[in-house]
Amino acid sequence: MEQFEFVSRSPGDQCETHLGGVVRKVLPSELHLVRDHLLRLDADARQRRFSHNVSDAFIENYTAKLGNIGNMTFGYFIEGRVTAVAELKRSRIGWGHTAEAAFSVEQDFANKGLATLLMGRVIRSARNRGIRQLQLYCMADNAKMQAIARHYHADLRFEDGGVIADIVPKRFDYLSIVAEAFDDRFAIAHAVIEMQNRIVRSLKA
Repeated sequence: MEQFEFVSRSPGDQCETHLGGVVRKVLPSELHLVRDHLLRLDADARQRRFSHNVSDAFIENYTAKLGNIGNMTFGYFIEGRVTAVAELKRSRIGWGHTAEAAFSVEQDFANKGLATLLMGRVIRSARNRGIRQLQLYCMADNAKMQAIARHYHADLRFEDGGVIADIVPKRFDYLSIVAEAFDDRFAIAHAVIEMQNRIVRSLKA
C-alpha cells in the first residue's frame, strides 16, 4: 500500500510529500521544468500523454501555451526537477462547467501512486472553480489511467478508439477553498527555495 506523508504547517495547510518529493502547483516562471519533463518522456509515454506521436518541436510549442489564462499545472518536484505532471485545462474561454485533465509520469517514477495523488489535486481545483464535469482522455489500452479514473468514481465510455472518463467533482466548500489557498502559499515558498537551490548548484558546477 502506498504511504503518503502529510506535513501540516498551520490549520488546513497540508502539503503532500511523497517519496522524497513535493506535489504542488507549477508557477508560470517554472513552466520550462514542465517542458523538460515532457521532453524526457519516451515515445510510448508521449503517445499515451498526447494520444499520438509528438516531436520535440511540438512539445516546445505546447508548453509555451501552458500559461494561458484558465489553465493550471501541477507537478511532482524532486531534486530540482519535475518528473510527473497533471494539467487542468479549460474547455473554452474562462471556466465553464466542463474541463479536461491530462497526466504524464516519467518511467522511473511510474507505478508509485503519483498520478493518483496528482488527480486529487486536479479534482479539488476543478471543484473550487465550479466545474461540473472533468474529462480525462486516454488510450483504450491504458488500463492504469482507467483504474485511477475509477478510483475517483469516473464513468468510462469508449469513443473513437479511446476512452473518455467523466468525473463529477463535489461542490466546493470552505475547507476545499482554504486548503487550495494554503497550498498556493506553499507553492510560492517552495518555488523560491527551488530557485535558490538551482543557483547554488549552478555556482558549484
